[in-house]
Amino acid sequence: MAGYLTPLGFANSETAEAASIDGPVCRAYFVGAKLAEEMVEEVNRPSPGRKKIAAVIVAAGRSSRMAGLDKQFALAGRRPLLAHTVAVFEQSDLVDEYVVVVSPENLLRGKALAFEEGWRKLRGFVTGGARRQDSVWQGLQALAGKGQPPEVVMIHDGARPFVTPEILAAGLAAVEEYGACVAAVPVKDTIKAVEPASQLVRETPPREFLWAIQTPQVFRYDLICQAHREIAGRGLDVTDDAMMVELTGQPVKVFRAAYTNIKVTTPDDLELARRIFAERATPQEQPQLALPTVPALSTVAVGQGYDVHQLVEGRPLILGGVTVPYEKGLDGHSDADVLCHAAINALLGAAGLGDIGRYFPPSDPTYKGISSLRMLAEVHSLVQERGWRLGNLDATIAAQKPKLATYIPAMRDKLAETLGVDPSQINIKATTTETLGFVGRLEGLEGQAVVLLVRGG
Repeated sequence: MAGYLTPLGFANSETAEAASIDGPVCRAYFVGAKLAEEMVEEVNRPSPGRKKIAAVIVAAGRSSRMAGLDKQFALAGRRPLLAHTVAVFEQSDLVDEYVVVVSPENLLRGKALAFEEGWRKLRGFVTGGARRQDSVWQGLQALAGKGQPPEVVMIHDGARPFVTPEILAAGLAAVEEYGACVAAVPVKDTIKAVEPASQLVRETPPREFLWAIQTPQVFRYDLICQAHREIAGRGLDVTDDAMMVELTGQPVKVFRAAYTNIKVTTPDDLELARRIFAERATPQEQPQLALPTVPALSTVAVGQGYDVHQLVEGRPLILGGVTVPYEKGLDGHSDADVLCHAAINALLGAAGLGDIGRYFPPSDPTYKGISSLRMLAEVHSLVQERGWRLGNLDATIAAQKPKLATYIPAMRDKLAETLGVDPSQINIKATTTETLGFVGRLEGLEGQAVVLLVRGG
């Protein structure tokens, strides 16, 4: 199951470990992975003499004012809002890399979107905290991980899809002189300060002193990190990153952005965003997805999945969500259910969403010991969101021992329940390898699956 994403493909540490039983396959996996990591570093390395510039795109909000809609993944112009926002940073020559902060519930959705959109500058996803400032801090820390930290960071709301390259350039020009700056526009309306309880007007500040603050907010990386540490130590809540810097005594410069750089906060905002995208819907302004996906008119799709795991002592043997009595179990970061993992890969393949390691990497402690049935359910939800439903699943488990025939009906029922289909749509077979290969030597098990997805009807 476990693995990690590289631009060259997917390196699955568990598959490689089991495959190494038969030869140099493991070395091929990890040599490819190393080369891929070097490619990522090369792509994201700034040119000599230029500062490294990164972005934290914050998309971890609860969408509490969206009447049940998740604004980050709400469609506008046939793409999720978050895709429009990230595209500006992805396509900018000024930005070297970025992280996207999402809620834990949206982590898999974010990874699927990144695969479909082909985000090359993405450093990674980060799960957010309880407050916006907590989410931003998580993103800043992620940028300080492996490799050189940036010298300048742009912090931007994922729900502001109309940010432009010109706004990014203006922010970077301002930060050179001041070290801390924020996108803003002069207010057009008269603003009144009101007593909260009585609703009586307290004062009317002169409009020439008032600007409406937007994002991106741009800072020297060391300055904003120090501000976070100081404000956290004082136990203060802030409404934006600039306020945090202000509270440390550092001056903050505003730079002129655009009135069109709106933030989608309510259903009315979303409707306005959709109208704007509809008006802009030209081939130049609405590029196609960077990676091929299943065409919208397709009514069927087929996917094939494969997985292997090594047999070890001290682990339960779990197949199709059923614990099978045996002296050994399968080794892995999760429960190592080779049948479920093959089914997951088949679903992802049919939907054009990559492979299992992209969504459940072994480096993430969140997935340590996770039930593969839960993983299967979450991936199935991704597939359903794209308009597909399961036609049927056909799977094979290769195991010299133990004998599995008596457990297959329970496995079929478990998979059918997890996928919300009739058991007749699930077929599971078990076979030996006639003592050949690592399966025959009782060193591991192998799973294969084929799924048919259908749309409409």
